[in-house]
Amino acid sequence: MHPRRPATPESGLATATLVWKRARLRLGLLAAASATVAVAVATVILVQAALGAAVAAASADPPAGVPADEFAAGLAQGERALAASAPALWLLVALLGGTAVAQIARLLTAAREHETLTLRARGASRSQAWGLDGAESLAVGVVGALLGIPLGALVAPLTGATPLTALASWPIGIGTATALALILLLALRRAARASATARGARLTTGALVIVVLAAAALVIWQLPAARPGGADPVVAFAPAVVLAAAAVLALAVVGAAAPVAALIAGRARGVVPALPARQIARRIGTSAVAVLLVSLVAAQVAFAASYTATWRGAATASAALRSGSDLRVDLAPQPARPRDLTAAAGVPGIDAAVPALVAQTEIGTIAAELVAPTTSPDAGPASVDEATASATPVPLGDGATGIGVAATLSDPSTADGSAPIFPSVTLSALLLDGVGTPISVTLDGAVAIVPDGTLTVTATAPLPEGDGPWSLLAIAAAAPTNYLGRTVDIALTDVTAVGATALAVDGSTTIGGAHPDAALAWSAVDDPDAGALPVAATVSTVLAQRLGLSVGDVFEFRYEGTGRRGAVVIAALVDDVPGAAGPLAFTTGLDSLLASQLQRDPTITPANSVWATGDPAAAPQLSAALGDRPVLTATPSTAAAVVGAMVPAWQIATAGAVLLALLAALAIVRTLAGARRAELGVLRALGLTAGTQARMRAAELSALFAAALVLGAGVGLLTAALVVPNLVRATTPGVLASATTWAIDGVAMLTTLGVLAAGLAAVVVLSAFAVGRSSRAALVGEESR
Repeated sequence: MHPRRPATPESGLATATLVWKRARLRLGLLAAASATVAVAVATVILVQAALGAAVAAASADPPAGVPADEFAAGLAQGERALAASAPALWLLVALLGGTAVAQIARLLTAAREHETLTLRARGASRSQAWGLDGAESLAVGVVGALLGIPLGALVAPLTGATPLTALASWPIGIGTATALALILLLALRRAARASATARGARLTTGALVIVVLAAAALVIWQLPAARPGGADPVVAFAPAVVLAAAAVLALAVVGAAAPVAALIAGRARGVVPALPARQIARRIGTSAVAVLLVSLVAAQVAFAASYTATWRGAATASAALRSGSDLRVDLAPQPARPRDLTAAAGVPGIDAAVPALVAQTEIGTIAAELVAPTTSPDAGPASVDEATASATPVPLGDGATGIGVAATLSDPSTADGSAPIFPSVTLSALLLDGVGTPISVTLDGAVAIVPDGTLTVTATAPLPEGDGPWSLLAIAAAAPTNYLGRTVDIALTDVTAVGATALAVDGSTTIGGAHPDAALAWSAVDDPDAGALPVAATVSTVLAQRLGLSVGDVFEFRYEGTGRRGAVVIAALVDDVPGAAGPLAFTTGLDSLLASQLQRDPTITPANSVWATGDPAAAPQLSAALGDRPVLTATPSTAAAVVGAMVPAWQIATAGAVLLALLAALAIVRTLAGARRAELGVLRALGLTAGTQARMRAAELSALFAAALVLGAGVGLLTAALVVPNLVRATTPGVLASATTWAIDGVAMLTTLGVLAAGLAAVVVLSAFAVGRSSRAALVGEESR
């Protein structure tokens, strides 16, 4: 019988039995790594499913009256912007998941230090070591993917998506699992070549802090230049880079503060708190793993809460500025008539409706938009020295049903009556309804010839369809085009509100001949002899800078496509003009603008837009009431609504990050507890009871986690204030810079941090309980056996 040959390393190391036995010894850490991969896979699947569900919801409900091609263009713009910003969430999940599995790999290598030395002593080669670690990493990735994909499908209904939608994102889940498995493999091999203490110490070096902060500074510098819809890598990398910088900065602060805290605690009597503080300072290299992860997640919680509040505020405020009111219907090239305002005000859900004029103007070579609602935005405390145009319309009275005018017509050249007076002169009245909508009505009546050669005209017109109380703004007269240049003097003798009383209106004018063919016989302008006065207007800062003007300066403008002109005195400057489509705009009140127009011409440019206050949900009914016109509401546009899918996606990514941090923290604490088992017997021999040791360990971990939580959240708020407003502007089409102010959802942040703190507290309690149980039987020197 031949003697049994000893097994060689080559014959044993490559067997599946050895791989299984080696993995079984550290099954807890490998299970933690698999769970980490599973949570990361489920998170990216849920993020993708939530994004898809939000896009589908935005595409399923087109705004009222918007043409299909315009709606499709908005969707396409939003999808391009979303495609450029969504990778930021995937990178964040990869950053946190990769950090967690890398630190688990580091702890796994530290726990296997003696095993590794034994295998090397038996002749294990580098390729065999790669094979062992590769097999474990592959198993972790496969298990994580097999658990994470069904988990994502199971939780998908909570995000508004369906399980099938989540399962359709399995390629992203497989890609995430593969990436994390590769990170685990590389981290295992790298950790095998370096001690845990040395690597942990390097995390707190000033050089790393400087490098990460420099990268974050670069991102903060470049982010304002990014534009929505562009494939800008800065947008994708910005959150991950600044949050990594926040975590490293928090870790550096903890590393610097720990020795100081230990020195202060050492002056106190007793073992507690001196010993826990010294343990933190002495072991900051190994505990840096937990600090880094917790601070990173706390920073992400603050960042996500900031993004949510800032995006919602910016999108809503920008939409309100763009529309000028809750709901808006532009009727151009048709005018807004009083009956349109009546129809709009009668729509259920609409509280009130007012007219507005939105027109393009030219200021020299600069094109600017004029916005003139009935009630102009407050110009602020600024006052102007220039006299401005104004008018005081004459009320017709509650019982008025029409307007009546009596006037005399005469031709100065035939005062002796030798030639007849051409009778065809048209009189018209410019009326305002109850909300200030202007409308011109033509007066019809009889002409009587008197012996002195003059004509007496008595003309009336019923009030147009609309709501009162009505008022009279002007009375105009126009000569026919075939009048052959004859001059006519027109004098008003009586103006009456039909069905009410006579009006205190008296005026005269001359038309034809050397005079204009049309002129005002009377107007309600307050100072008719002052000439053409400007209107006080609020001007956008960009337009004022382009013109080189400031508050108090006057400029002239021309209505685009017409010969009509006007003048403006700048009363105030604002970043954005409500209701304007672009940055070059100015706004004034419609009443002042009408007065200014009447000082220059006998006709006006009528209102062409209906602005309503009320529930934006009434948009379909408002569109139907106004001829199926598109309705612009103070809600985010189609493109912005698509990008709004990032808000729930951030919340999902943050929830996954919290779960990842808790899993990693539990694995890290358990591993560190195993590495420190030897000190339990020593402390017991020194007279420290099991309860005291448990409380010491709880104090240690609580101090570390609390510092990481507070510092991470604080630095996260700082980075969010620097980055989030620019990130929102860079990812959301139509968001205005003036409407994008930093905000924070304090309730969401504190709630999520509370959940994270409660989970960490549970980890602390479990660790303290395990320390107390182990210390009761711990003996000095037992670790050597």
